[in-house]
Amino acid sequence: MRKRNRFMIWFMTAALAIGICSGCGKKKAEETAPSGSETPVETMAAEAPDTAVELVTRVRDTLSGASSAKGSLSMEMVMNYKAQGVEASLEYAMHQEMEMTREPEAVHMAGTIEVNLIGETIDTETYTVKENNQYVTYMGSGGQWIKQTSENSDSQVDIVKTMDLLLNNGDSLKMTETKAEGGNRLYQVTGEITGGNLSGLTSGLSSLLEENPDIYKELKANVTVSVDALTGLPTEISMDFTDSYNAVAQAGKEAQGFDEVEIVAFYVTMSGYEINSVEAITVPDEIKMNAVDMDDMGMNPGDETAEETENPEEPETKDGEVHQNESGEYVLKKDGDEVTANIAEPEGFTYDTASDQTWLGFHSRKNDSIHEVSLVYNLYVADDNYGEEDLAQSQESSYAYMLTSGDYAEVSFDPVKTVTAAGRTVSYTKLSYIYLGTIYCEEYNSWTALPDGRMIQCTVKEESREEPCDRIDTGTIFDIAFEAFKE
Repeated sequence: MRKRNRFMIWFMTAALAIGICSGCGKKKAEETAPSGSETPVETMAAEAPDTAVELVTRVRDTLSGASSAKGSLSMEMVMNYKAQGVEASLEYAMHQEMEMTREPEAVHMAGTIEVNLIGETIDTETYTVKENNQYVTYMGSGGQWIKQTSENSDSQVDIVKTMDLLLNNGDSLKMTETKAEGGNRLYQVTGEITGGNLSGLTSGLSSLLEENPDIYKELKANVTVSVDALTGLPTEISMDFTDSYNAVAQAGKEAQGFDEVEIVAFYVTMSGYEINSVEAITVPDEIKMNAVDMDDMGMNPGDETAEETENPEEPETKDGEVHQNESGEYVLKKDGDEVTANIAEPEGFTYDTASDQTWLGFHSRKNDSIHEVSLVYNLYVADDNYGEEDLAQSQESSYAYMLTSGDYAEVSFDPVKTVTAAGRTVSYTKLSYIYLGTIYCEEYNSWTALPDGRMIQCTVKEESREEPCDRIDTGTIFDIAFEAFKE
């Protein structure tokens, strides 16, 4: 059953991957017009395109010259399957609002997912940001966040890449002109992305093709692009992946544990594009602090070998990284360079390479990847809007939600207690729960106030798969955590 479940999870994950980075591509210096001059886009929009190739080229150039973009993404997938004599149908629909920036590279998506097998609509939110030359994705639903890290995002869909792949098959492009409300000219281009070109469009399809390399010739996506002649922007891009994903599913059904499987629909629609209007995208500290790291827990949905790995490699702490000062301590910041604190590597813990200077993490993990203890530091400045009372209440709101959610069991909360640790007065609250019946968590939200108005906050969290937590010793963990803080 595990392989079949992995296959179904992959389809859901691949659907999200389709939307990530859908908008801006690599910006070419020669496409950026000087300030105050007429841009190439404005010049082209004033002229009617002669061919479909010319129009698709305009769309590519318009988006590749943008610093940011936003729009809407919808996806529909229907899969019928039979396994061990049981027939079922998986219907999956996603609707997301997206925004993205190129420098720095970041994507934010928020919307809903509907899955017929669970009979409800799920609110979701996703951030993908570049941290330390890696792409870190935070996915959240119902107040629970998970985190995954990858080396690159080049295999995910990019509209500029989509236009380039259409141009690679320029002979298939056909263009028609229509009129929109208000008299604007609209053009519609239809075309195909075929063969191995399609495998580079989504990370999920590429990974399955590695298992079935002989079906490249069967791949095809029908693409329709509607373009506003005045702006050079697509009003809608629709892609039909049905035949290609079905070919992959048929080729791999036995390996995935299906008796029969058929993808009867797989459609993606993107619309409502705007460019150069998105402010900076940042992941809130609260999300970074509470996200479950699925990579460290050996639970990457696309990695079947992860849960059998006996000796996972610990991330290396590199000397001279941007987060370390000359003494080897990590610099924690608040409000840019105005407020800082130095954190040494806590004894027995390893630096989390996904950290940044506003969120600093360390972890200690058993070799079996079942248990992990993490320490995550944040820096706050007490003022009229935020203080110790807010830190004391932060876990209480999570506790109230967990009591009403069916995803959590054995939820308990301990209000504020005070201990002496590393010569300091440290306050903390404790939240315990079991997530989805398999992930046991004990989370301590601890903090100490400094005379100059700064507050060092450290979340101490243990996660254990399929057995209760047993590694945190409250008699020593706060000493370890706050001895690492340097004045």
